[in-house]
Formats: sequence, structure tokens, C-alpha cells
Amino acid sequence: MLKRDSLAAQMQQLSQVLAKVKRLIIEDAEEEAKKVSYAIFKDYYQLNDEDLITLSENQFLQKIKSKNLKPEELNMLSYFIDEYAGLQDEFALQVHFYKRYLLLVNLLENEHHFVSLDHISRRAILQEQISNL
Repeated sequence: MLKRDSLAAQMQQLSQVLAKVKRLIIEDAEEEAKKVSYAIFKDYYQLNDEDLITLSENQFLQKIKSKNLKPEELNMLSYFIDEYAGLQDEFALQVHFYKRYLLLVNLLENEHHFVSLDHISRRAILQEQISNL
């Protein structure tokens, strides 16, 4: 799906795909948005259902760290996971993916010193909602 070009070109391509996912969600084409997001997980990040769903939080983090992704790639992955979470029919699966998102945001901040206002505000909302469960 995406070619292995320069990092800037890859991030531009990922941004365009993320914009497509968001447009599909707005257009109520949620199944297509899921498919496009999952294709990114599989093709670009080499993540499958086991990686995304069945691994423990520590195993997931180890898997992500082993990929030696650049902060920009982790950042895009976090956005895709956030969107994918909202597309889940099962509430428990939504919460699961939101927790994955939070793990990535913490990884970005703590290990890469990559801070985003989007992530700060999103984390506050999600942590409050998750703590109320």
C-alpha cells in the first residue's frame, strides 16, 4: 500500500490515509474505514490481530519498541489506533484500543520526548472516561 520512501514522504502518505479514514467515518462508511486502518496496521506497521488484541500491554509495548519506529511513525500509529478504537462495535474492544493509544502516547512522551497538544487533551479525556468505568 505505502512505499518505503523518505520518512517525510511516508508521513505525508500516512496523513493522507488517515484523512481518508476520517472522511469515511464522517460519511458513515465505518466498515471501509476499519478495513483501511487495518491495512495500515498490517502493511505499514506489520501488526496483526494478535499484536493489536491479544498481547498484554507489556508485550504490545515490547513489540512496538522492537520495530524501532521513528517518533513520527509512532505518532501516526497512535492516531490510527485512536480512530480504529472508535470504530469498534464492542465497548470492551474500544476501551482496549484506547488503552493501546494511551500506551503509545506515553511511549512518545517518555522515551522520545515527543509531546503533542492533541495527545495531551485526548489522553485527559480518555483517562477520565476509563477511570469512571
